[in-house]
Amino acid sequence: MKQFTRALDKDGRCFNYLCRAFPRLTSEKVKAGIFNGPQIRKLIKDTEFQNSMNTLECAAWKSFVQVVNNFLGNTKAANHARLISTMIEAFQKL
Repeated sequence: MKQFTRALDKDGRCFNYLCRAFPRLTSEKVKAGIFNGPQIRKLIKDTEFQNSMNTLECAAWKSFVQVVNNFLGNTKAANHARLISTMIEAFQKL
């Protein structure tokens, strides 16, 4: 999440949505990408957050969500190496 947030355009719609979605967080924490688990899960479920992204941001976010759902939990997907490499490629394009 840190890498995703740091790569965002600080004047863009997606970053502004993050600031509006978490008004109690300081702008420094949002800029640094410091979010806890419940906040990340809230963003994963939030379709409006995805609608605020451009195509590159959306691709990176979707790959991040795939890693969260299929690798960072109690179960690991058989294709976890491919999921991680896809996420890294998407983040490099940001």
